[in-house]
Amino acid sequence: FEPLMVLYLTDQTTPEDIRTAKASGFVHAAKLYPAGATTNSDSGVTSIDKIFPALEAMAEVGMLLLVHGEVTRGEIDVFDREKVFIDEHLRRVVERFPTLKVVFEHITTGDAVQFVNEASANVAATITAHHLLYNRNHMLVGGIRPHFYCLPILKRNTHQVSLLDAATG
Repeated sequence: FEPLMVLYLTDQTTPEDIRTAKASGFVHAAKLYPAGATTNSDSGVTSIDKIFPALEAMAEVGMLLLVHGEVTRGEIDVFDREKVFIDEHLRRVVERFPTLKVVFEHITTGDAVQFVNEASANVAATITAHHLLYNRNHMLVGGIRPHFYCLPILKRNTHQVSLLDAATG
């Protein structure tokens, strides 16, 4: 068993932090959690621009960027947070740092599938079994079923079908 350690990106992560972590030999990636997007993300990144120097260092040293891709602004509908993150942030990161290897973690929408399919070979994604098996109808029809709640939240059936096609196609 060999643990693959991941650095938690914050607004204060420096290029030197990235270089030191990579040189350690046991930190293989850094994870971007937008502040407040999911469990234990309160110390996450508040602005993508603040971590551009760290992302540049990651591209230089070949460290993976793992992304929890949701915006957290209250005016954005919870079901649209992934798409807005792609449009406002992830597309810009991938364009600005074309050699950076990015893993879009636990994607939940057809928009994310399309983004990954159209991106370079440096962009990949993961999908959870939960999002393959269930959609928001399982969570909401007939009353709220809290055991289906997770973040990112379950989306509509059309997104579930896109995920299934991506996972099995």
